[in-house]
Amino acid sequence: MAGAGRGRGRADSRCPACGQPLLVQWVGDRAALKARVDLLPPDEPRPYGPAAAASTPHDLVWCLPRRAHGPLRLRWTNGRHPPDCPHQHLLTHRCPPTDPTTLF
Repeated sequence: MAGAGRGRGRADSRCPACGQPLLVQWVGDRAALKARVDLLPPDEPRPYGPAAAASTPHDLVWCLPRRAHGPLRLRWTNGRHPPDCPHQHLLTHRCPPTDPTTLF
């Protein structure tokens, strides 16, 4: 099983379609979901309110606390999440639209 965990949950994971840096990890202990979110610079603010407003009913909003030491770990949010939470709040990755490269 050498290399089985390669690229999962690391800061250097990239979307195979668009090349955007991603954070990909399993979130949860009992019923885990595989989250794929855009990995933003640490100084870019992403408050909870605008992220929740931009989400769809099929999207989850993830909270990303950045600790001084240790790996990045996404956390679930819910209706009781503090609206003034200081961490970044991220949505599921969606590739940006691209212009077609071929004409039919």
